[in-house]
Amino acid sequence: MISNPIIRKEVLSALRTKKAYLIQGLFLLVTVALVLLLWPEEGLQDIGGQQARRILSILSLGELMLIILFAPAFTAAALTSEAEHNTLESLFFTALKPSEIVFGKIVGALAFLIILVLSGLPALAMTFPLGGVSAMDILAATSILLLSAIYLGMIGFLVSTLAHRSYRAIIITYAVLLVVCFVAAAPAWPVSRNILKYQGEIGQAVLHVIASLSPLEAMLSLVWPDSAYAQGSANMPPFWALFVPMSLALTCVMAGYCRYRLRRPPAPPKHRAKAHLIDRGVSARSFFFIIDPRRRKRPISWWQNPVLVKEFRTRPMLQGQWLMRVVGLCLIASVGLMFLVSISVSAFVAESAGMISNMATSVAAMMVVLVVMTGPAISAGTICADRETGVWDLMRATPLPSWRIVSGKFQASIIPLALLALATLPALLILLFFNMELWPNILRVCYVIGMTIMFVATAGTFFSSFFSRTSTATAWTYALVVSLSMLTLLVLLAEDLFSRRFIEAVFLVNPVVAAMDAAGSGAVQKYASLNSHLKIMGLATATMFVVSVARVFQLRRAS
Repeated sequence: MISNPIIRKEVLSALRTKKAYLIQGLFLLVTVALVLLLWPEEGLQDIGGQQARRILSILSLGELMLIILFAPAFTAAALTSEAEHNTLESLFFTALKPSEIVFGKIVGALAFLIILVLSGLPALAMTFPLGGVSAMDILAATSILLLSAIYLGMIGFLVSTLAHRSYRAIIITYAVLLVVCFVAAAPAWPVSRNILKYQGEIGQAVLHVIASLSPLEAMLSLVWPDSAYAQGSANMPPFWALFVPMSLALTCVMAGYCRYRLRRPPAPPKHRAKAHLIDRGVSARSFFFIIDPRRRKRPISWWQNPVLVKEFRTRPMLQGQWLMRVVGLCLIASVGLMFLVSISVSAFVAESAGMISNMATSVAAMMVVLVVMTGPAISAGTICADRETGVWDLMRATPLPSWRIVSGKFQASIIPLALLALATLPALLILLFFNMELWPNILRVCYVIGMTIMFVATAGTFFSSFFSRTSTATAWTYALVVSLSMLTLLVLLAEDLFSRRFIEAVFLVNPVVAAMDAAGSGAVQKYASLNSHLKIMGLATATMFVVSVARVFQLRRAS
């Protein structure tokens, strides 16, 4: 395996980049911070098996969340970056077999993720002297981490074989990982517990298998089987026992498909066919002019931001057909959620007095997660995409001030995110049919979603102004917003292991917790402060906007 030159080249080139040093440092920094926060104040002693296992579970889940966060940065662009630099075809003219090329690229893409897992092994081993944790427990947790890294990394590599651009591959990979890690795990969460009760044995088995696809559920069922978030069907094996063979099988299937896709040099994307001129009469030309989507646009009005108009006319993801497709999908999902919410509340409102509040909390958290996962895809390429295509040179020649350029880019990111939020809002408004007293809570949820949209859009513009490649800016934007929204939720799994002051400080920057607080969730209202969250996020948004304006001013002055 080491004799494969592609493996040596991929591993060495990945380890020599600044991105690798930074990600490795962040991974170790977060791991060390978790160890310091969870370590007992009494020092090294036997603190009991239950608490030691809780510490092991938090460390394992924290490392797993970091792997989910960093996996697309190294695997989703493994092949698209080669295609963008026109070096992929040259590999197929070497003496290497196609299977050796595919194997080398796969191992090279997954090598850094495996190194991350192994670097976190000492932190897991530190729980062994506390008592109650055996070496087999640590080995099992490490095995799930390694298998999850290979499984999730293989998903990113598969997307890289299908996409043509790195930033698109990263966006699609994050979306797929969201579905695999979080959406698939939803049947095992407390909010779905009542619905599972009324399913037959076959339905419960199917939902149990779906939840077993999530590495989060596999890790929870292994290191913390008594958790409320790891309870499945009583007649089925634990999640980790199903995750191991299923993930191995899916990894082999994805590797085989990648081998099939790369059996020969991939064809470049097809260019659009040239327009054919058809001579029509005056009446026909007048009619087709009304419905022609490529007809001449009206001049930009004096009160409009020309950068905003340019973004909507040129960026593919802001074109009308793409926006309508995404909004349509969100509307369909919203209708499905409305049906699920209405059926759930009607069936279980007599069983649980807080069912409506729990449903409002779940829908509010879902809406924020949707903004967090789609926002970087829209906002991260606002400036660096122009630098990649050469449009930035034309932008520098305009008399527009820097603040207006950033403002136009900022507005171009906010408008589609606001449309997505409005498309999913009916799933929350349906709860007013059951309880009109939720109206103030829904208004507060809208405030949180609006602030989250502004923060995510500004974060994408901020990173886009500092990085020259869209894929890098997209990865760092996802890293920031997902860390604030998802990684900090681990505190809820072990509230007794952290101080109240620390939990309150962490939740101040979490938009998901703020939305749950606004919806009336009792689990977070004792920690979260909605007003403080809005102030902090507003200050961070304003700071990043000002820095982005200064950075754009510097880029326009640069030679």
